[in-house]
Parts: sequence; C-alpha cells; structure tokens
Amino acid sequence: MSDLREQALEYLSRLGSNPATAFKEDRVIETVKEILSEIGLEHKVDEFGNIIAKISGTNPTANPLAIVAHMDHPGFEITSNHDGNYIAQAMGGIPPSSFEAGVPVQVILPDGKRILGSTMGMFGEENERQVLIKLDQPQDLEPPLSAVFDLTDFELDGEHIRMRAVDDLAGCGSILSALTRLSSGDAPPGDVYGVFTRAEEVGLVGARLMAEAGTLPPETLVISAESSRSLPGAEMGEGIVIRVGDAGFTFTADAESVLIRARETLQQRESGFKCQRQLMSGGTCEASAFAVFGYQTTGIAFPLGNYHNGAPEGRIEAEYINVNDYLGGIELITEAARRVSDRVNTAFRQRIREVPPNLRQRMLDTGN
Repeated sequence: MSDLREQALEYLSRLGSNPATAFKEDRVIETVKEILSEIGLEHKVDEFGNIIAKISGTNPTANPLAIVAHMDHPGFEITSNHDGNYIAQAMGGIPPSSFEAGVPVQVILPDGKRILGSTMGMFGEENERQVLIKLDQPQDLEPPLSAVFDLTDFELDGEHIRMRAVDDLAGCGSILSALTRLSSGDAPPGDVYGVFTRAEEVGLVGARLMAEAGTLPPETLVISAESSRSLPGAEMGEGIVIRVGDAGFTFTADAESVLIRARETLQQRESGFKCQRQLMSGGTCEASAFAVFGYQTTGIAFPLGNYHNGAPEGRIEAEYINVNDYLGGIELITEAARRVSDRVNTAFRQRIREVPPNLRQRMLDTGN
C-alpha cells in the first residue's frame, strides 16, 4: 500500500504543478499523456481535446466502464490590455471576493512561466464578471492567457492534501492511479476507459460534446470522479462518497450497483474501509452530461474544503481533501472495474429477491 500511496500522491503533485483554466488545459493534458505513457496505455484525443485511455477487458459481453474527470479549474482569462493593466474574464464559479482588489494571482505564459500580479477590482458591469489585473513587474503580454489564484500547487499537510485545484485534479489523479493498478494485475471483465475532459467549469462542455458524439459505447456505465463540497452525510475523513446525484440530476441504480458491490467487497476484505453515500447537491458533475445523452451513470466525490477556493470570511485559499478519502476513492473505482459483471449481486438486491419461505407461505395463506 505504501508504494501505491506514494505513486497516487506523486501523480496528483505532478498534475497540480500545471495550473489550468477552461480552454487552457494544455500543460495538464501533457502531464496526463506522460503518465499514461509511463503506465504503458495507449490513448486517443477526440476532436474537442478530451483524452480517452482504454484497458481492454476479457469478456466481450461485459459492460464497459468509464471513469471521467475534468482537467480545468475556475480562474480568469486575460482578454485585453487596458492602460498598462489587463482585463480578465472570470472562467467558472469563483468566490465573490475574487472581484475585489488585492487578490494575488499568477498569470500563466504559453511556456508555463508564471508572472505574479493582483486584482484591482471589478471592471465593467457586474454581470460581465470581469476584473482588472495589475502585474507586479509590468510587461507586455499577448492575450488570451490564464490567470489563477496565487496558491500552492500541492502540499501534503498531515491528513490533508492542499492544492489550488483539488477540483478536479484529484479526480484525474484517482483515474490514473486506478488505471495503473488495473494494468498491472488481472485484466478486468469489461473494457475500462479513463476519460479526461476539458472546460467543465464553464458548463460541462467537454463531457457534453463527448456524450453527444457517442464516443463511448452506448452500453458504457459512466462514473464521474469529482471533488465536491462537504455536506452533512458526506463529510471529510469519513471516506469516499458514492454520489447518487447532483444539483441537476439523479443517477442510475444499475451503474451505482458497480460501486455498491465494490464497497461490499472492500469492506469484507478490509474491515476499516470507509465509504459514504449521499446526494451531493452542491453543484453539477459530468455524470449528468452523460445521463442526458442516454448513458447509465453514477459518481464518486471527494469531500472538499474551500470549494472553488472560497474560504470563510471571504478569504481565497487552497482547496483541500483528506488523504485517506483520496486513497479510498482509488480503491473503490479500481474494485468497481473488477465488479462490473457482479453488480447484480449486491447484498440489497439479493435480500429483496429472496423472499423467506415462511413469509411467502403466509402471503399465500392470507391472500384470499
């Protein structure tokens, strides 16, 4: 477990060292491809820039399983120069205090170099969601460029992982770790896809376009791997959350059964395995995008602190999750890939199917 833990954290650290906003995920994409190459997995990139990796299964009649996460995070896009400073458009759901003056940012150049600056307050009308950015060291920039909050890329702080963009690099890291484990052991029954999408924070765009195009086989069971704000019943440190739905959609029981069966298997194997189950109504995730286009979907969620970098009292701070929740999520989706064909055998389904003979007889005796 120690080696697997270190590998999972290393993947996440490498992903975190590449700040990205919607439509500007290039360096995260490069890192995902590098890790897939190290694992020894081929991948393809669709016309929208989404990455799809695949492990072939042993049973052609088994449902494929796809685990989906996105590579972008809320931030700003610098669009133009204004009197020596720069106008930046909010990309995704950032905290209201982001539009105030004095918020430290990093501007990301095409070569990955970072330039420090800070916000000067809102620019234009409120509904335009723009700020003015001043650089610490004035220089000419060529928009469009990403600007992100000046926060830690990755930090292991006791039982917590702190990052600018846990959402959703934790999802990406968990998929890469699960693919590593699956590729080095017995092949799963069905094909397993690792899917890394773009522009989720501005409306699930990459996932919607991919689902619309039917890139995955229609019988694929889709798991969204997300980081979602902690809620009662989905609390940090209490285990990975099986997500039964989001703010917009209720997911499907057949797909969820893969996770339920995996949870049962892990709890039989490891008495201390923690797992929660909850409707995560704090936002929408990519499972909804695939569900709308006819796929059976489910999800997992890492309970998240400082969602979208919004901390108490209007502070802008790093997001954070519990280390063991993260590692447990990797275990759950890895086991889920092995349980696709066994999903009809959850304890609940068996209990409901098997009516005790004495109750059956009593119903017959009293039915008339």
